[in-house]
Amino acid sequence: MTQTIHVLVIDDDHDDFTIIKYLLSKITTTTFDVHWCSDYDTALGELLKNEHDIYFIDHFLGKGQGVDLIKQSREAGIDKPMILLTGAGNEAVDQKGLKSGASDFLVKSELRSDTIERTIRYSLERYHQQQFVRKQEKKYRSLFELSMDPITILNDALQIIEYNEAFMRQFNIQPQHDFVPFAQLFAYDFDFQLLAAEIQKEGYVKNWKTILKIGEEQRTVILSIAALPMENIAQTNFHVVVHDITELLQTQQEVQQLEKLSMTGRMARIIAHEVRNPLTNIHLALGELKESKDNAEDFETYTAMISRNAERIAKLTDDLLSSTKPSEPEIVPANMNEIIASALEACQDRINLLNIQLDCQLPKEPIQGRWDPEKLKIAFINIMINAIEAMQETDQPQLKIQLDGIHHHPIIRIADNGKGMNEETLSKIFDPFYSNRQGGMGLGMTATHNIIRMHRGKINVHSAPGKGTEFEIQL
Repeated sequence: MTQTIHVLVIDDDHDDFTIIKYLLSKITTTTFDVHWCSDYDTALGELLKNEHDIYFIDHFLGKGQGVDLIKQSREAGIDKPMILLTGAGNEAVDQKGLKSGASDFLVKSELRSDTIERTIRYSLERYHQQQFVRKQEKKYRSLFELSMDPITILNDALQIIEYNEAFMRQFNIQPQHDFVPFAQLFAYDFDFQLLAAEIQKEGYVKNWKTILKIGEEQRTVILSIAALPMENIAQTNFHVVVHDITELLQTQQEVQQLEKLSMTGRMARIIAHEVRNPLTNIHLALGELKESKDNAEDFETYTAMISRNAERIAKLTDDLLSSTKPSEPEIVPANMNEIIASALEACQDRINLLNIQLDCQLPKEPIQGRWDPEKLKIAFINIMINAIEAMQETDQPQLKIQLDGIHHHPIIRIADNGKGMNEETLSKIFDPFYSNRQGGMGLGMTATHNIIRMHRGKINVHSAPGKGTEFEIQL
């Protein structure tokens, strides 16, 4: 369907209108609906109706000039394309027209169908582009003004030049024309200097945690700052979003405190339970020793019992200390293939006992690096033992161990097809003293987690009830 463009020619000379209408009729790509208006006041009324797509306006209209008509229309908010028609090429008139808001200008003596068609096409394209930009600006302006998060705009000197209502409420800033230094909101000057250096270096910051002040109060916030693209402007402006996390941190601290109290109580119960039995045995042995101090055989039996239970308590204490505060790793050149093979060898008896099908995939080229082999061996053994015990009731137990990764950056996967874990168990698997195993202390996986963290590694666990478990370790 051919597009119809509604044109209004504003000219006090009917012959000029007739010429323009004729030239427009010769353009075959577009249909034009052309109307004429001959005097200033009527033309202004038509312009204010804003019913046409484009306007051709003569420079001289008898009562007033075309540039005045354009200026008055623009001030009234009419933004449709307006082409100024001049009698002869006059640069001063043309520049005046453009400053008044004319989209373009044409010299009457040089009018041709192709020049009019090109002027109309370019003017309408610019108009539609401007409309799109205004629409986008309006949308983002709404996001800026209605955002619940405080947002501000900084100039390249890091001064506040604009802010939304949320920012104004948060920092108790009154509307003002003077620029406010962003630095004055910071509780600590050195913190602002670090931020400014990062912005200068990278051009942005993401999730920058800092403390801002509101009067006498201090608030912990997260700042995200990005440069705004500014066309035809030498300076750079920055868009700043402020996330206040003060209440969130307070809530987290309260939860952590409750968790510590809960952990302390659980630790006390477990230690009391674990230590009570050997202590009871020691007390019984001491009582029997008093009764049978002349009997050498009984004396040896009871002293051995005391020694055995004392060692049990000592081991419990050592396990507790090593899981919560492990010793520093002894980093040495090591072969990850050998570390895994050594851990697997320590678990081989249990694997054979349960007839577990073992699939161990180690690369032909050993992965070398610098680690603590003994500590990593303990971590892998703990995971393998967990996997083996999870498959005690599985009909065809399978244990898969896979080592991948590039040089110095191994990825170890240990997977089983055992009973798996639910979401609660999975979320607490590395918590001290958490165990759903009969007689388990719940310290093995805590120690494993600490060992992996010592090596600046990550450990991820994927599991579901009845579908087995996979540990993925990245070092």
